[in-house]
Amino acid sequence: MLALRIVKELGRDILIVTPGIRSAGSAVDSHKRSVTPREAIDAGADYLVVGRPITKAADPRSPAQKILEEIS
Repeated sequence: MLALRIVKELGRDILIVTPGIRSAGSAVDSHKRSVTPREAIDAGADYLVVGRPITKAADPRSPAQKILEEIS
């Protein structure tokens, strides 16, 4: 994954922000690439950007909770 290559090249003094986070089995919307929260963290992400799965949900707490569970 790109984050690992960036860290290898630049060192760990940078923060990796990963957009396009989607829970396993979720719609990817307009993203050409998306990753699960666990994949992003395993690849070295420091921060995850989760937008539409939460903001477009009728009950935003539910997808947010699912993402937290996938991280743990």
